[in-house]
Amino acid sequence: MNQDLDNFLKQNLRNESYLSENAILQQGFELLKVQLSDYLQSQGLTAYTFTQAIKVGRKSNNPETNGRFWSALEAFYLAVGDAIDHKTKHKRWLRFVNIIENLQGYSGSLLIEDKHIRSKRIKRLYLAYILTWEHLRYIAGNEDDYNPSELVLTTFTGEDVHFH
Repeated sequence: MNQDLDNFLKQNLRNESYLSENAILQQGFELLKVQLSDYLQSQGLTAYTFTQAIKVGRKSNNPETNGRFWSALEAFYLAVGDAIDHKTKHKRWLRFVNIIENLQGYSGSLLIEDKHIRSKRIKRLYLAYILTWEHLRYIAGNEDDYNPSELVLTTFTGEDVHFH
């Protein structure tokens, strides 16, 4: 699983022109499905769909996870499904980003330096996505030194910043 995310990271961080809303939503969704499934398995739970997995995860009442985290996952999922309506899709993933930033206690608009607002928002989406992936991995019991958010933060800010 780390190899899939590593490829996703390398592709997007090596050349920022690959960093796009659709790539993050579509490829990221596939990687989040695996992490969410791993979390449920670690808890002895199962679900057939992503939305059902979110509901089951919310009911698991993990002490490491705020209920708003599950709302963020729902917003991400809805953004993935809104391929036709670009304006709605944008609002949904921006909601996802705002929830994750609030839960993590940072402001991506202040943290990420980019003069182009569209580019800055995509970077915020990418960082929020990576932090979400890491959190799912963590609550599934994978406590190791694999923290791709550090690479993303260093790339986007030029500073060594840590979250968790």
